[in-house]
Amino acid sequence: MAMPNFLLGTASRRRMVALATSTALFILVDSGFNVIGPLWATSDLGLDNAEWAFLRSVSEFGGFVSILAFGMLAERLGSRWMSAIALVGAGLTLAGMSTGAGTVWLMAVLGAFLSIIYVSYNTLAQSVSSRRQSLANAIYRAAGASAAIVAPAVATHAGHMFGAYAPVLVAAAIVLGVAGLVIVFYSEPETTRDSSRSLAAALAVYRRGFTLRPLLSFIAVTRSFGVAVAAVGAFAALRFTRELGLGDQAFGLLCSIIAIGNLLAVLASGWVADRLGPSRLLGLAWTGCGVTAMTMGLSNSLVAVIAAYALFVPLQSMCSVPLSLWSSRIAEASGSDGPSQNAVFTVQKVFQSGVTMFAMALLGALEPVVGMATLIWCGGLLALPMAIVVTRLGAAHKI
Repeated sequence: MAMPNFLLGTASRRRMVALATSTALFILVDSGFNVIGPLWATSDLGLDNAEWAFLRSVSEFGGFVSILAFGMLAERLGSRWMSAIALVGAGLTLAGMSTGAGTVWLMAVLGAFLSIIYVSYNTLAQSVSSRRQSLANAIYRAAGASAAIVAPAVATHAGHMFGAYAPVLVAAAIVLGVAGLVIVFYSEPETTRDSSRSLAAALAVYRRGFTLRPLLSFIAVTRSFGVAVAAVGAFAALRFTRELGLGDQAFGLLCSIIAIGNLLAVLASGWVADRLGPSRLLGLAWTGCGVTAMTMGLSNSLVAVIAAYALFVPLQSMCSVPLSLWSSRIAEASGSDGPSQNAVFTVQKVFQSGVTMFAMALLGALEPVVGMATLIWCGGLLALPMAIVVTRLGAAHKI
């Protein structure tokens, strides 16, 4: 397959290769942990479903309290070096978690590092090529989606082979260290960082982000949808393995198979976003997520829930490209006096971590009362009106 013309330039090619490779290694770990995290917590640590949701809340708390400071540090160091530091830090944190000691505090530290990794990757993706942003975003996310195909099956198989998930966490720590080394080779444009900026000037940039009305309305809508479908992310693994009787390894294999469709969806998302526009694509994808989440919660048929989950995951992943493009356009439209792209992504992450932190705590409190299935289908129902709202918001802002 021929390399797209915009990637033939040396700088763009080097950026894309470094970003895609580092992303693939990171997502290999992140996707694997999303699958084995609840299994590790309930089997190795002996926690229940509600306690796992509490751990997820603690992780989001770590991101919430640290992301603004990390974001300002990224403005000075550049997103490349911030990514490298955070990847190595996340690896060391996973290695510490493998001992089973200090899990609550380490989950908070892990959440802090993961938050800035996502922000930094998003910022770097916008600098690959100014002419073909949609395609660059799709390629970088497709690299991660490709890694997500093998991650669940490999992680659950390794856990079964070792008889515990702790050794898998150690292996994941090593992979993150390599990802941190790879991203150093990203040739970051000098315009993406300002090491001479004072603390007061940096705070002023972020203050403008917190008062930018188009950004705040965008965050309000996207975070509402995120809360609606949070139960799927929190409880899908436990719903399949603890309630529907699917084995850990079988669930890992299922996630790997679903990830193939996920890859195709991500590859298509850049093309679709260019033609439909970010807001219309989000409206369609969110509608699908709402319907499939309702099916996952209402049905006790393993086949039906598998089919719904197989649609939910790629539909949710398709949202990543239009969300990044929308954020980037908000930063561009704000002009030279507005917040930088890194600041826009960081402000979003502040709200995302804070809102998700409370959502996970609420899910942990409600799960013993109403059960996982009810939380999942109710969330899907709440997602449907948000699909209408995001489409209208995009139309109002011509996005």
